[in-house]
Amino acid sequence: MVHMWRLREKVEQNPKEPKIIETVWGVGYKIEE
Repeated sequence: MVHMWRLREKVEQNPKEPKIIETVWGVGYKIEE
């Protein structure tokens, strides 16, 4: 989704390989600390 990509761009060091906001297929999103 575009909204999640924009959040990842702001939060992640490398948005293409997310470590903080991860997609869990069939469930939603998981946020790591």
